[in-house]
Amino acid sequence: MRIFHLDVSRGICVLAMIAYHFSWDLGYFGFIDLRVITQGLGLVIAQLIGVSFIIIAGISSRLLSLSHDFKVKFLKRSFKLISICIIISFATFMLDKNSFIFFGILHFLLVCSLLSLIMYKIRDTFKLLFIVFILGLVSASEITLNLPFMLSWLGFSKEVPIANDFYPLFPWITFYFFGFWLGEVIYIRLSKKSEKNSTVSLNRFLKFLDYVGQKSLVIYILHQPILFSLFFLFIKLISRN
Repeated sequence: MRIFHLDVSRGICVLAMIAYHFSWDLGYFGFIDLRVITQGLGLVIAQLIGVSFIIIAGISSRLLSLSHDFKVKFLKRSFKLISICIIISFATFMLDKNSFIFFGILHFLLVCSLLSLIMYKIRDTFKLLFIVFILGLVSASEITLNLPFMLSWLGFSKEVPIANDFYPLFPWITFYFFGFWLGEVIYIRLSKKSEKNSTVSLNRFLKFLDYVGQKSLVIYILHQPILFSLFFLFIKLISRN
């Protein structure tokens, strides 16, 4: 089930992510101070973009679970995510062993989608919201433990590992399952409508956002290699002058 407003929202997040990563690349290649992007307002913007993606992913996960061919779609999506996560971890490890991506946002979304399998049978919105509330309490408790590096992805380690993209299970899982609950609410409202697919007059920009939202995973994978290539090319060109 594709929902136009959901795809448009995802498309907006993708464009915001590209803009942020372009700014991060400017800092990485020394054109601006990287701390401007990784601290203060820059960090808040990055987290807001991440939260938006996670909530939308939670909504999509719930809607996927209510589709007729859920098992086939779930297995296909899980295999795709596993493959991409392995490639990302390997590629970033080869680039920088000290800050490679071992549990980035895609790794996080993969684990959350697997965990959500135990919640697919719950159709009571109050029960789902209660689970979100419990997860929120655990996230807000700021529990810290002496965990080994291999368990740092849980989010309870005293020392935060150095990584270019790190989304531990806690506290981010709260936003994912908030989206999961929201997906159930959206599905119930759609089910009550007599016409699920009303025709909407779209301008070109909305069509563009809708397309970007539908291709978000491909764009996520390709945008940084493209940006890095362009930066390397630009640096080579200006170094000749």
